[in-house]
Amino acid sequence: MKIVITGLTGSGKSTLGKKLAKELGLKYVSGGDLLKQIIAGEKAGYAGWWETEEGEKAMNKRKEREEYDREVDRRLLEIMEKEENVLVDSWTASYLYKKRDAVKIYLKADIEERAKRVSRRDGISVEEAKEAIEKKDRSSIELYDRLYGFRLDEDLTPFNLVLDTTKLDEDDAFKLVLMYVKRWFCEERGTCENDRSYSIKTPSH
Repeated sequence: MKIVITGLTGSGKSTLGKKLAKELGLKYVSGGDLLKQIIAGEKAGYAGWWETEEGEKAMNKRKEREEYDREVDRRLLEIMEKEENVLVDSWTASYLYKKRDAVKIYLKADIEERAKRVSRRDGISVEEAKEAIEKKDRSSIELYDRLYGFRLDEDLTPFNLVLDTTKLDEDDAFKLVLMYVKRWFCEERGTCENDRSYSIKTPSH
């Protein structure tokens, strides 16, 4: 089972990805964590690092050295080729991984809600969070357009499921995506008539 989750900052992809990976027994791989390690090492391992002053400097460094992102994407594709059961949290893998054995999910949410989520996570004001994520998202969107020719958040053709999480809490999003993923894989295997495991169940805690 291979799953790729994509979405802009604060859309909920990392939170959902970790919960899904745990529930389904999948290896969890974060493209953002790989990029942080390549640029800044282990000191950048905490959530919200990209929104810090140090993270902003790293974003500027990315613009000057595009090989950082190419190396991350090379590693992600290598992992997806090798691993049978993996969930990849990535802005690019949904576009770059061409095999049809992975379900690709895009999470979206309006900017105000994403700013509120980042504000709660990082302990900063909503205004500061909004400014930081707009800057980060704009920089990443432009970089990927330049490197690979796709516009993140505009070109949604690679995705099997696009879910607006603006009005959903973590459990709502989890239950909806879990049901979809199980249904998608049983359809791919032709086992849906005998396999009812795709029906919604209470998340494990």
